[in-house]
Amino acid sequence: MHLAWREVLEQTAQELDDDFDLRESVVLDACSLAIEHGQALRQLLGEGLQTSALALMRVQHEALLRAAWLAFAAKDDQIRTLAAPHTLATLRKANDLPLSGVLLKQVEASSCPPALKKGLREFRGLSWDGANSYTHSGLLPLGRVDTGHPEPYLIQMVQVSNAHSYAAHMLAAGILDPASAPGDLNVVAVAHPGCMRGAT
Repeated sequence: MHLAWREVLEQTAQELDDDFDLRESVVLDACSLAIEHGQALRQLLGEGLQTSALALMRVQHEALLRAAWLAFAAKDDQIRTLAAPHTLATLRKANDLPLSGVLLKQVEASSCPPALKKGLREFRGLSWDGANSYTHSGLLPLGRVDTGHPEPYLIQMVQVSNAHSYAAHMLAAGILDPASAPGDLNVVAVAHPGCMRGAT
């Protein structure tokens, strides 16, 4: 996923005869993570690995939240922190950046598109506790080891994940081709409303 994504970015930069600035580059990387997590979630469900798939929901959400924060709310020095070479010192500095609750508040106060704010806010309010349970091997996954998960719940989680992937594509499109790509992608949401839920 990452290699193909990078090829698209490099080709787009060549076509635009322009390089992405540091903020744009880090935002695109965060979008790539959100899209990859969504792809992995669907593949794991296809293999019958339900609990592992659902554990990715929070990871995907945080990647999208990070992308929105980087695009609309992060300060320049915070951008540089997440774009720094990988050392123990830079990792510790990056780990000191605000956590997801603060990121969401800063995104809410930014110029982030209202629809994306709404989706991120709704996930935090409706799905955060459940996502945490799967991330930390809590009540919900432990209670489904023997029985598996109800199909309607799995469908709902795929819809939520698809919406996160769609939102990540929209953020990336705003950088790659702001004149036309977001409108082209919006056709997908209009044509397939049943495939997505929230975060759009």
